[in-house]
Amino acid sequence: MINVLTRFKAQGGKEQALLELLKSVVQPTRNELGGVKYELHQENEKLGHFIFIKSFVDHAAFEKHKNTGHCKRLKKEMPELIAQEPEIIILSQHA
Repeated sequence: MINVLTRFKAQGGKEQALLELLKSVVQPTRNELGGVKYELHQENEKLGHFIFIKSFVDHAAFEKHKNTGHCKRLKKEMPELIAQEPEIIILSQHA
């Protein structure tokens, strides 16, 4: 299994627009084969900071996810809404 955290920081005044864009990919991703978990969270203490917590059965499923139409749309529309490049953290579970 592969676990991934992706952190996003919205530009000032574009927090709601980024949230709506991020929410738009949740259900299509949950419908993908090979997906185990796909959750969108907002940091409590930081307005406009969002985190995807996602798990896939293997690296191949994660790679396939990155090439779906909804992920490509996200990558295309996101730059005008974010203050910095998303931080992607790939995790290996030990316990």
